[in-house]
Amino acid sequence: MIASIPDLVAFLKRFHRHWLADPSLDPARIPADLPDGLATIYRELGKLAEIEGHRTPFGTQDSLVAVDGLRRINGMVTFAWENSGNWTARCPVGEPDPPVYSAARDVWDAPPRGYVVVCPSLNHFLTTLLLQEATLSCPHVAAVRDEMKPEQALAIPLRPLWLNGYYVSGEPDHSYYVSADEDVLVMEWFGLWVGSKSVPVSELVRPGVRQNFIS
Repeated sequence: MIASIPDLVAFLKRFHRHWLADPSLDPARIPADLPDGLATIYRELGKLAEIEGHRTPFGTQDSLVAVDGLRRINGMVTFAWENSGNWTARCPVGEPDPPVYSAARDVWDAPPRGYVVVCPSLNHFLTTLLLQEATLSCPHVAAVRDEMKPEQALAIPLRPLWLNGYYVSGEPDHSYYVSADEDVLVMEWFGLWVGSKSVPVSELVRPGVRQNFIS
């Protein structure tokens, strides 16, 4: 189970090792007042946020901003956004683990409330975000169409990796599971999303489980 930013960094270094042998950034490029967890992510994995393309390790569905793209506003820094521009996420600077603010709920809720706290911990939010992107950036990705738990849908053993993760809805709606070889990552969020680095998802699910492949 992931319990800290160092745990997250260690997992993502292994999971994304096919992208870059050394994903770290020069510490001199990282602003000194960034919260500890965000600074650690950039220091250890920051080059992954700079990769561009259709499906990238930190920017397939939503994006962690590359360090040079960070934007300041009212004592906060905008560090993530939804790829179609529907929302951004920001946090105060100069604090170890500040809350995360977003106006994402205005996309589906009325009346608009503007930027409100969606997660009390930046470190928690970053874990949910970066595991989501890890899942969806895999070479093989499919959404399970039936309402099933991971152990019902997949024919391989899985262990919990990160449960009840908070994201922009402000509720604990993301959970993640990983295979023993850490080659398959499963996200539970409005259904199941299965990402595999080497084996087609059709070879991983149980017979009869319906799936939609993501290009």
